Amino acid sequence: MMGPSAPDLRAVGARFALPGAYVRGAPHGAGHIHDTFAVTWRERDREVRYVHQRLNERVFPDVPGLMDNVGRITRHLRRRAGPDAGAADARRALTLVPARDGADWTRDDAGRAWRTWLLVEGTVTRGSVADPAQARAAARAFGRFQRQVADLDGPALRETIPRFHDAPARHAACAAAAAADAAGRAADAAAEIAVAPDQAPLARALVEAAADGRAPRRIAHNDTKLDNVLFDAATGEGICVIDLDTVMPGVGLCDFGDLARTASCRAAEDERDLARVDVDAGLFAALAAGWLAGAGDLIAAGERELLVTAARVMTLESGLRFLTDHLAGDPYFRVRRAGQNLDRCRAQFALLRSFERQADALQAAVARVAAAAGEEP
Repeated sequence: MMGPSAPDLRAVGARFALPGAYVRGAPHGAGHIHDTFAVTWRERDREVRYVHQRLNERVFPDVPGLMDNVGRITRHLRRRAGPDAGAADARRALTLVPARDGADWTRDDAGRAWRTWLLVEGTVTRGSVADPAQARAAARAFGRFQRQVADLDGPALRETIPRFHDAPARHAACAAAAAADAAGRAADAAAEIAVAPDQAPLARALVEAAADGRAPRRIAHNDTKLDNVLFDAATGEGICVIDLDTVMPGVGLCDFGDLARTASCRAAEDERDLARVDVDAGLFAALAAGWLAGAGDLIAAGERELLVTAARVMTLESGLRFLTDHLAGDPYFRVRRAGQNLDRCRAQFALLRSFERQADALQAAVARVAAAAGEEP
């Protein structure tokens, strides 16, 4: 049951072009950033479900810019499906429900920003990977998404979070947070703080690869967690990519790297038993196969050679972000218990060590996957 501080979802829905009458609503999902609610409205003799999101303007202060990006992306994907797309194809892209004034978002009486999506029926999300087939399906969906948005018309998308996947900047921010010690937590994180300086060369790896053309910049999702894919509940296919707020220009390989970070290890992101934090080579190979199949000829040979490096960089970056947030008092990532962001950091650093130990074997797996797809490794 929703608590006393929950929004009036009937009133929120009334601000959007929702036909029929409000039936019920409840919190939905487990996102870290926005407040999300699933609602049901009755239209004549059928019920239709929608998703309301109250946007976090501390993380995304430029709501008009954010929603301009999201609107352009979703409409582009729907145009790609074509005017004759059937019900199955229609589920492959999110649908924004316009506000009463026709805009893609609106504000409530308290001035808070809201948007509404049509809920994609017949789908499920997964918080952790079950098997290589699921890993491949998720990677294929993200690879396909990057290929589909590559020809987005018009001006460049806005940078909704400046320097979001800038590992050198994250490295510097972590050092600054450790020096400032605003929350008085540096002593407890001394071992993790000591690790960071030695990782400066790795932090620069993708930036340098982008500069010399080996890692092209393109429109990227930038938040490729497993739970940002909707899987068909019947077939297990990854059919729709969600959480589009960080879709913007970036290094395309960051998408694979972040997915490998989150889906090639079966341990929880905040796992305290670091012995359980280990890369599953079979899952990694499945992720590489799915990514290359989905992205197709968008990915050149030079990028394929950097898939393992991308996983290492993104794991380091995430560890640095968690450590920075812990040192600053947890202003960005929500925590359910004291020290959770430090636990997340420790797990990421343990995962990075596993990627390092297995780097040669994982690189060989990428070569086998590329060869199996009929390409030169």
